[in-house]
Amino acid sequence: MADARNGRRLRSTATHALALVAPGLLVACVAGPDYQAPAIATPAAFSQTAPPDEPQALWWRGFNDPMLDRLIAEALTANLDVRQAVLRVEEARHQARIVSAAGQPTVSATAQASHTRLSKTTAFGSLLGGAGAPGSDPVGAPGTSFDTYQAGFDASWEVDLFGANRRAVEAATARTEAAIWSRRDADVILTAEVARAYLAYRALDRRIAIADQLLAVRAETLAFDQVRRRNGLTTSLDERRAERDIAAAEAVRQDLIARRSAQAHALAVLLARPPLALMAALEAARDAASGESSAPRDIPVGLPSELLLRRPDLRAAERDLAAATADIGVAAADLYPSFSLTGAVDLVSGSLRRLVSSDSLQPTIAAGLVAPLLDGGRRRATLDLRRTQAEGARLAYQNAVLTALKDVEDALTRLSADRAREAQFRAAEAAARDAVATTQAQRNAGLVTELDLLTAQASQLSAADDLAQARAATDQDAAALYKALGGGWSQDEAGEH
Repeated sequence: MADARNGRRLRSTATHALALVAPGLLVACVAGPDYQAPAIATPAAFSQTAPPDEPQALWWRGFNDPMLDRLIAEALTANLDVRQAVLRVEEARHQARIVSAAGQPTVSATAQASHTRLSKTTAFGSLLGGAGAPGSDPVGAPGTSFDTYQAGFDASWEVDLFGANRRAVEAATARTEAAIWSRRDADVILTAEVARAYLAYRALDRRIAIADQLLAVRAETLAFDQVRRRNGLTTSLDERRAERDIAAAEAVRQDLIARRSAQAHALAVLLARPPLALMAALEAARDAASGESSAPRDIPVGLPSELLLRRPDLRAAERDLAAATADIGVAAADLYPSFSLTGAVDLVSGSLRRLVSSDSLQPTIAAGLVAPLLDGGRRRATLDLRRTQAEGARLAYQNAVLTALKDVEDALTRLSADRAREAQFRAAEAAARDAVATTQAQRNAGLVTELDLLTAQASQLSAADDLAQARAATDQDAAALYKALGGGWSQDEAGEH
């Protein structure tokens, strides 16, 4: 009989709770706006002529330099900024799990054992205040003692009537996706920075080799002037001029060496390696290198509209906008009432032997409704704040798109100018080489002096240095173009991180 009465009581309580919940469930909705990616107008093509094909994911291989390939492969696994970006992805995923769990029912197990001895000086009537409370001690005479045992389960659930939790999950998911794209953007930035630092290192290597040759020519010129002065064929003015040229060439050489070391140090940071160990590896690679790396002549750029899908930073900005839009829904849902269900099923007994029995069953179920009335305008202000933040995220995304288009246009313009400049310096260096060959033939025929040949050689080395600088600028701006295009990842790879 007791079991039947307990069962009917529990069903009756549950029926009343469901009667309260049902109307709310029927009108349940998701507050706030549904997100739609903004339409951003982009030009039909870039202003500079370039192949329209898709840029290569592993674009640095176009430089045909095995050492560059090895450095980038190492950097992608060892770079500290990239490793931090990976951790931020993990943080975002954990946060998304926390937000998702907030909307689920919670169940906890409880167990308690107590021993109570009633005071002998307490009036019997004062003990009645706690009688009947779940889990409370029974009433007894003063001075008596008793044991109480309790075990059971508690459960609670806040019904997501107006979609606050669903919007929070949307926001957390979008932020996780933004973190993934930011991690991919870290790869793009890293590969470009490694390439630029390494290519600058190689260019400085070439310029130092040219400077060494120029110093040798300057030394021969000084020796020639010293012989002429001793023979009375010239004054010390030519000798002083030659010494000045040597000092200037040596100063340039020392500056080049310092700049090359700085590039090696920058590479070491990007690879998370000690500078000295990396410099030794770079020197070994320089000794073993055959030929000179250079940027590909034709770099495909695709269409401007493809930047919206290809550049990870734009994808991250778009996901930030999606998250900010979902935050509006969370704040809007907070303006409406919240409904919660709680329940407990306990076994309470004064005897451990009789704890697990139907007579010890003590079920409880409750439904609660909380409606905001007065909060000083806090909820409305929060909603206005989220709308303002979403508008800021939209403008940030639009600005990121415009900046991306500018980056590509700037890089294309610089690269086009670099190649035209390099062609001019290449022609000048070729003419200087021909001049050296002609002067050498004339020197062999006794038509000109050794000084004329040394002067021609110095001019040719100066032209070679100009060409090396022009080639370095072309390589640097080619790497900048690949970075602006969002190269270095593929669509399939993006979802794997």
